[in-house]
Amino acid sequence: MTETTEPKSSSWLSRLPRWLVVALAIPLIGLDGWVILQGLNYFDSIISALILATVLAFLLDFPVRFLQQRGIQRPSAVLIIFLLALTLIAALAITLVPLMLTQLEELIKHLPDWLDAGSRQLQAFQRWAVVRRLPVNLSGVIQRLEASAPEGIESFSLQLPNVVIGAAGGLIETVLVVALTLYLLLHGSAFWQSIFRWFPQPWGNQIQQSLRQNFQSYFVGQATVALIQGTTLSLAFFLIHLPLFLLFGITIGLLSLVPFFDIVGVLSVSLLTALNNVWLGLGVFFLCLVIDQIIDNAVSPRIMGKLVGLNPVWIILSLLLGAQILGVIGVILAIPLASTMQDIIEHVYPTVTGPAAPSELEEKDAPQAVNLGISSGS
Repeated sequence: MTETTEPKSSSWLSRLPRWLVVALAIPLIGLDGWVILQGLNYFDSIISALILATVLAFLLDFPVRFLQQRGIQRPSAVLIIFLLALTLIAALAITLVPLMLTQLEELIKHLPDWLDAGSRQLQAFQRWAVVRRLPVNLSGVIQRLEASAPEGIESFSLQLPNVVIGAAGGLIETVLVVALTLYLLLHGSAFWQSIFRWFPQPWGNQIQQSLRQNFQSYFVGQATVALIQGTTLSLAFFLIHLPLFLLFGITIGLLSLVPFFDIVGVLSVSLLTALNNVWLGLGVFFLCLVIDQIIDNAVSPRIMGKLVGLNPVWIILSLLLGAQILGVIGVILAIPLASTMQDIIEHVYPTVTGPAAPSELEEKDAPQAVNLGISSGS
């Protein structure tokens, strides 16, 4: 008699209720996440240097490829662009940095007078409101401003030399970033290939492609928009004879590297200016608003396309999560990483419009893909 072999029973895990499997998986995922965070914190300086060098390699790869298309070999093109970049940075350090430090010292010097002027303007507004019997009481604000302002200015003045000394003390980290940037421009492709080789295929190639395009769109677009905004605002502030025009314009431009942070810069500059002259402060605010709208509607779409396609709510949450995990570096990486996760999720779970085409992940609305250190090409 022939024995019939019954199929083997499924594993014990598949027989467990779904809610129990999820309940068991969540603590394990949390434990893995905690271990990863501890490793990131332990190697914080090395990871920060690698991330910053990668971003710089992203930006410098565009002119490198431009020279390659003109018939120059990549090593020679990298050397030319790298030396030009170092020359430009040195020129900015010699010209703009001393001017900004001088204007920062002027800000600290004149800030007490501005605060006194702001207090007098609030008192005048308070008297005007009392005469017209308006329900306005700014006495508490005026008292807190007069009491806390001197201490804040003194504390900032004492900390400023420490900040400058700390920046000068980061010379070793700066040299490390410069060396890593040069290496990634020359051999970044092989380096990232060795990392993505550990990912299961075809996910490794898809993640690599999505990271490349999202980082390319985000960093190149944000850097270009920030440069335009900082330059335009500095010139506009100079034309209206705004004190400390260079410090204010470049600060807003640097803050615009991160979405929504330029709003903080505009409000801060407007409030500081309003302390001395409330009408000038309002003028600065509306001037920044007009320039920002022109850049957002006329310049940004042409440079950045649809950027990374994230909902503004997810952008804010990504920034908060990145800041909590890795600080400033986390803020820099938050949006392109979040966009990459969105690409992967949409590829695994297509929307109701139907499965994504195979080329959709590779042909996202972004500038033409280039070899930025993590591409598969050389």
